[in-house]
Amino acid sequence: MMSFFRAIGTLIREIYNDRSLLIAFSMKDFKRRFAGSFFGMAWAFIQPLLTMIIYWIVFQFGFRSGDVGHIPFILWFMCGIIPWLFISEAFSIASNSFLEYSYLVKKVMFNINILPLVKILSSLIIHLFFIGLLIFVCVLFGYYPQVYSVQVIYYMFCTMAFVFAISLICSSIMVFFRDLNQIIGLILLAGMWGTPIAWNPNIFPESVQFYIKLNPIFYLVEGYRDCFVSNRWFWDKYNQTAYFWIVTLILFFIGTFLYNRLKPHFADVL
Repeated sequence: MMSFFRAIGTLIREIYNDRSLLIAFSMKDFKRRFAGSFFGMAWAFIQPLLTMIIYWIVFQFGFRSGDVGHIPFILWFMCGIIPWLFISEAFSIASNSFLEYSYLVKKVMFNINILPLVKILSSLIIHLFFIGLLIFVCVLFGYYPQVYSVQVIYYMFCTMAFVFAISLICSSIMVFFRDLNQIIGLILLAGMWGTPIAWNPNIFPESVQFYIKLNPIFYLVEGYRDCFVSNRWFWDKYNQTAYFWIVTLILFFIGTFLYNRLKPHFADVL
């Protein structure tokens, strides 16, 4: 147990020491991802926006996903799809970080543990834009920001911690098992449909809802809704909050363990 906390403490300390490099790399990575295209960085916002609009039309007017109470469906849906788009993009690109920056992995003096976080922070720039868009749409519907909205900072931190934990696992394995990239695509597809992003979990009986809530992303999606439309504090859901952090810490432990065990062999494979 002590070695577990020591390993996590070392990882966090290394990331903190390289915080300036982390921020600089994140900004550079964001610009580089869309370099050479005609519309440049505009694609970073156009693609998720079109995806959001298509899903909204399909689920509200096509599938008719069920009653969400007095809350306009577009707001309820946006509060779910915006964190999901952040999670799916950050997870998919962070899992490839060691492969993409293989030339840095081979450098002895470079702390490569910041690479997955570089990708996550790069995606965070886009996410902040959509948070602003969500606030704007909420105001249009008469849902003005309240004190509950402040906790979106907490939920963004939760999202980043969760994505970093799972991406540390996958990015370490990806170096040796490239097929994992295809498996991640399937996981994200299942996650989109298996998380109550566009459908109301209340359509299921209580026994089924219990298993739906075991999905850590459920906590994040509902958290964003609590910030902007449901007006509920995260500590009111202390059971779900404790469960989420226990799962995240376990995943973080697994990721740290795999990273430390596999890191010495990265240069030999890349």
